[in-house]
Amino acid sequence: MYVKNHMLPKNKLTVVYVDESIGNALEKINKGDFLSLPVFEGKEFRGILMKEAIFRYYFESDYIGKDDFLSEVKVSDLYTEVYKSILETELIENASYLLKEVRTPFLPVFNGIGEFTGILTHVAIFDAFSEIFGLGKGTRILVNLFDIPGQLAKLTEIIRKEDVNIANIAVMDAKVLDVYKVVIRVDSGDVDALIDKINKSGFKIASVER
Repeated sequence: MYVKNHMLPKNKLTVVYVDESIGNALEKINKGDFLSLPVFEGKEFRGILMKEAIFRYYFESDYIGKDDFLSEVKVSDLYTEVYKSILETELIENASYLLKEVRTPFLPVFNGIGEFTGILTHVAIFDAFSEIFGLGKGTRILVNLFDIPGQLAKLTEIIRKEDVNIANIAVMDAKVLDVYKVVIRVDSGDVDALIDKINKSGFKIASVER
């Protein structure tokens, strides 16, 4: 899965501009219930404006009147130009790691020639991994496998011989020496027969969720 398949494209974004008043920017933020927005100068992406930064600046500044603050302060005074970005051709796993390591509301996404093409949010990452794990699809079978060559192939062959379709499969570290977890989602009307076959083949089924 690639970033470009899960990003929010530029043409669907609500954005603010460097020369806009903070009042206008805050109105956009509140209307869309956002915590932050991309900042542009003309057609060029410049950085990120965070709602938290607006309120912090107001309470720490010398402005007495709220109206003066909202009309006189510009986006250019408060947005951050420091940000991490990612290419639209990178894997979603890389984006997940970057969002985890960097405190940012979203990752700006660029194409191969440096053009801004959209943003990748935490929600998009969650949706991507929900898709990877096949949430909401079929019956979920969790199998504990020993780290022995050919075990996964043997398990999938058993399922194939039962003429059952694998909707999704994911392998995870069980945090136990020489053991890993395999999450399989299958489309089958007779799951009990499949579970019985897997058990009789020597595999340990940890859980089944229908």
